[in-house]
Amino acid sequence: MRTLVAVVIGLVAGFFAGIVIDQIIGVIGLLTTGDLGGFRYLPLVLAVVGAVVAVLIERRMQRGGTPRR
Repeated sequence: MRTLVAVVIGLVAGFFAGIVIDQIIGVIGLLTTGDLGGFRYLPLVLAVVGAVVAVLIERRMQRGGTPRR
């Protein structure tokens, strides 16, 4: 259940982060070149990355969070 919650939170957070970063890139591209730039699938890619990272963090917390040497 905790893993499912971590996946959902990672998906949502990654999606919103992707939208924000895509808009920032678009505005910078518009100001510098006059053309709307951006990455079409950046929110979806970052949603998947966010879900994977959230699961990895959740698994590390279950192990006790001991750092590797």
